[in-house]
Amino acid sequence: MTPPIALLPLLMVPALVAGVVYFLRVWPRLPHLVAALAATIMTQVLRSTPPGLTDELLGRPLLLDLPAKQVLLIALAAVALGNLLLAVRGSSDLFPSVSLATVSLIGISATVDNYTLAALVLLPATVLVTLVWDARGRAGGQLQYLVAVALGTVLLAYSAAVIGLTPDVPSRMGLVTYALGAGLLLGLVPLGLWRVNLGRDSEPVLSVLVGLVLSPAILLLLWRFSTRHLWLGAGTLLPQGIKAAALLTIGYCSLRAAVASSMRVFVAAAAQAQFALVMLVFPPSLGSTSLLPLTSEWLLARVVPILLLAVIASMLSRRAGTALRIAFAFAIVALLGLPGTPLFAVYLSGLLALPLAGLATGLLMLSAGVTIGGLRVASNPPAPEPAVGVPPWSPLQIAICL
Repeated sequence: MTPPIALLPLLMVPALVAGVVYFLRVWPRLPHLVAALAATIMTQVLRSTPPGLTDELLGRPLLLDLPAKQVLLIALAAVALGNLLLAVRGSSDLFPSVSLATVSLIGISATVDNYTLAALVLLPATVLVTLVWDARGRAGGQLQYLVAVALGTVLLAYSAAVIGLTPDVPSRMGLVTYALGAGLLLGLVPLGLWRVNLGRDSEPVLSVLVGLVLSPAILLLLWRFSTRHLWLGAGTLLPQGIKAAALLTIGYCSLRAAVASSMRVFVAAAAQAQFALVMLVFPPSLGSTSLLPLTSEWLLARVVPILLLAVIASMLSRRAGTALRIAFAFAIVALLGLPGTPLFAVYLSGLLALPLAGLATGLLMLSAGVTIGGLRVASNPPAPEPAVGVPPWSPLQIAICL
């Protein structure tokens, strides 16, 4: 039976809607509402679309398998909820359009059967996110972000090309560039530093978008690498390296959260530490024929707590109030996965399915850092940092500097 729609047009729908949403900016909050509605409708369409849909792009086959479908659903959920929350609070005019266009690029990266091309498609997706950042203050975090993702994407694309020359023969250069590129893109190298600095210099909701939308696509690409080149997972120290980098990142970011001097730093550090927990349950998927279901469940379950924490923290940094402090405390409880919250089930499943000391240690470090930091910033929320006189940077100027 012929599928009702080809895959490529389906993937381009969010980008087309993004173009329409761009011209709705004259009406406050309407672009966010339209983008949230479009992402919700797209989610329902994608859920009803069976895996196996195919197409072609630049002579390369596209395939919507189950892991790619899961990554797209996670991205659409984050975009829908993010736009809905920002419609209530008000935010960047470009966020609705950029978030939808990013979903289309992620869809292409997740479905194209060419790892070099898949890695390169992530570069415009990550650079596109810079359009929504306010550069009236410090721009150091944004520049670190651009350098990290540009270098990480190039390294990952290079490793795909090198490993592809001799797929069944281990390549030291391919392994090193693969590990460094993935570490940079996921924020594990060096220790989540650039992710935290990005959050320091950006609005919380905008900075966490990187982890919620783009990181699942990067994880999917790494898993595909390992399924085609089995020696990456079985014949190297890569799984142990991932676990070590994840634990170090959790420790560092938990410490940054505990001593955070601003809401922005606290949210960025807490979000990155929580994401590093995912990396502790990811290594068993390396070389496996299927992505560990626990990984995708973890990535989806963190969307609501992370966005809730970012929005409430942003509001609390502008005005203090008992109701906001209570909501902030609930957001922290949701992030820590206490009973009754979305993350409780996946944390428990992870501890039972993967009885590793590292996972329990990571959860303890995250809980300690987030609890201490949350009490500090909530009891005495600092005033928003004043602009330091850095002139606005356009995306073209940043690209030229790089």
